[in-house]
Amino acid sequence: MSISDLLLILPAVATAFVICYMAMPVIIKLAGLKNLIDAPDEVRKTHEGSMPTLGGIGIFSAFIISFSVWGNAAELASYPFFIAALFTLLLVGVRDDILMLDPVKKLIVQIVASILVVVGGNIIVTNFGGVFGLNEIPWIAGVIFSVVVLVAIINAFNLIDGIDGLAGGVGVIISSILGIWFWGAGFMSMAILSFSLTAALVGFLVYNMHPARIFMGDTGAMAVGFILGFLALKFLTLNSGLAGEGWYVQNAHVLAIAALIVPIVDTVRVMILRTVRGQRLFGADRSHMHHKLIDMGLSHEYVSFSLWLANILVIGIAYSISFLEINLQMAIVIASGFCILPAVQLLYNFHLWIGGEDVPEKKEEARSAYHS
Repeated sequence: MSISDLLLILPAVATAFVICYMAMPVIIKLAGLKNLIDAPDEVRKTHEGSMPTLGGIGIFSAFIISFSVWGNAAELASYPFFIAALFTLLLVGVRDDILMLDPVKKLIVQIVASILVVVGGNIIVTNFGGVFGLNEIPWIAGVIFSVVVLVAIINAFNLIDGIDGLAGGVGVIISSILGIWFWGAGFMSMAILSFSLTAALVGFLVYNMHPARIFMGDTGAMAVGFILGFLALKFLTLNSGLAGEGWYVQNAHVLAIAALIVPIVDTVRVMILRTVRGQRLFGADRSHMHHKLIDMGLSHEYVSFSLWLANILVIGIAYSISFLEINLQMAIVIASGFCILPAVQLLYNFHLWIGGEDVPEKKEEARSAYHS
């Protein structure tokens, strides 16, 4: 971590932030002029009034320009496949934001894009590091696992993009944590890739914090989810080649899950609830953690900040228990993730009780405000 490293990272961060920050007002204006906006509904969308949804274009543009200028993409053998898959998802996301796309067709494109970057870019996880008693697994099993993980992260990240600031903030946390590791381990191109995304998301958050003026939409959620999934898989594959060195992470798989804990737990929790209730797995409802907290009367800022903080705390837990057996670590981290929602609910109810407010009445006020 030398001064020369900083001379590459800092300009990349500044470039991505400035481009995204300056692009957002233009995108907001153009979306308004062309009526490329998202209207609130009675199920998942909590914003008031119509809202531009093409913020992902600004995030993508800032990220690509910054990395292309400062990242030395030639060092990444996987970059041509990464950029081809990313552009494919971007185009599908734009199509979905403007005209809506059949979910099955969207899933097929996600699978194809994931296969392209996993196989073509050779980011195949074949070492489980002892998780579930597995170490080295066959190449084809590694391909299937890596593709499934990447598609799952794309969709899980898309599902948490439901309130102002949440998805962007979680993306900043994940990309920053992985960027620090890439930087420390000496993978500078990957570090710049990570920090370019971080800075672009910060520029976007200026306009996405409550009251939001723009959403990232499927355009951004799929692209950002894909980039985060790519970073996580690269972290696992590169880390496995550093055994015995200073920045080698013994519990890399656990740390990767901890970094992605909010989208992972939210998605798994919703899938379980829908299965138990006999509902369609991919239907729209208000079972997500952020919806439950909003319905309690919490503000967008409070919910987003709470889930950001919970994400950071789970990462800290994963780091602090690295001396334990890896499957025990995994169980503790996942259990901690499932404690996020009840913990925030409990703390908020306690806060209302201390303040002498009627909790059921507060919740009813929140529901009435939402449906009015």
